[in-house]
Amino acid sequence: MKTFDDFMQEMLNNIPDNLKNQVDIREGSIIYTALAPVAAQLVEQQFYADNIQDATMPDTALGDDLTRRCAEHGVNRYAATNAIRKGAFTDESGGPMDVPIGTKFGADSIAYTVINKISSGIYRLQCQQAGVVGNSYFGVLLPIDNIAGLGTATLSEVLTAGEEEESDDELRTRFYKEINEQPFGGNVADYEQQILKIPGVGAVKVFPTPNDEGGTVQCVIVAPENKPASESLIQAVQNVIDPEPHGQGYGIAPIGHCVTISTVTEFPVNISVSLALETGVDIAGIQAPVETTVQKYLESLAFSDSIVRTARVEAAILAVSGVADVSNTLLNGNAGNITLSSAFDDYQIPVEGSVAITEDTDVSVS
Repeated sequence: MKTFDDFMQEMLNNIPDNLKNQVDIREGSIIYTALAPVAAQLVEQQFYADNIQDATMPDTALGDDLTRRCAEHGVNRYAATNAIRKGAFTDESGGPMDVPIGTKFGADSIAYTVINKISSGIYRLQCQQAGVVGNSYFGVLLPIDNIAGLGTATLSEVLTAGEEEESDDELRTRFYKEINEQPFGGNVADYEQQILKIPGVGAVKVFPTPNDEGGTVQCVIVAPENKPASESLIQAVQNVIDPEPHGQGYGIAPIGHCVTISTVTEFPVNISVSLALETGVDIAGIQAPVETTVQKYLESLAFSDSIVRTARVEAAILAVSGVADVSNTLLNGNAGNITLSSAFDDYQIPVEGSVAITEDTDVSVS
């Protein structure tokens, strides 16, 4: 990017040589003073031009500019979605109680609306606030509307997790993936794109022709934050992609594709480690940061790596401020790596179990 001085020098260089010897072109001279506002204006226009370029290129655009740029290619930003939860209602005698559709309940400053009935006293409720805020609360609900004879109202299972609006980084990554991979006609990229559009799906792993069986496809899904999908979400995805009778083309899947939707199982990883701590740092103060960094590492493995590596765990912990050295790392009581099942019918993802830290006082810390 050119500076003010660059523009000034270019304009001064364009003064004919015969005039340069006759007039003063130094700073403060009449010619210099006359050209200076032009140079300042050119710098400003260059700044605006660079911003316009950044706003129109997908690798640098942000916010609404990125949304519009991606939409030109049919890649639309995912909006925030509302969580769907299971609610149970009883009357004053403790028996199941039916409540009117549309009835509103609240808890923890969050409102939920009854949207349909599952069975006697059991209903689906939709969180009125979009995003992950509707996923976290479990327990007693208080009626916002008056319901005669109501005994208890309880919020339980997350049927479809609420999600935040797709971030710029997530949209940009998906844009390049969809443009470069060219989803078409039931290929792997097509299944990934179509399934990820379904509310409540956080990620998907597609197994084409599992066991070398032509015409069969297995798709393993997770809810947001790499949580196992609920049975209702699995069924919802199944109905969109390939409802019964399978392979007949009644869903998104092409005719002849028999698709099965399943989810993952969580594999707890218990970690014990000895740490040499920097001066002034104690075990109590380091416990939470270590647990957080280990959790982030384990979450990063979902659908990307089936091996929990001791070296990676140690590297993550060593990056925590206050940790000087790491030793004696055990995963589920063993010194080696953990290999998880990554089969289409038994896909495991690691989750953090216990993290036991002991201080290694034999290591000298300067």
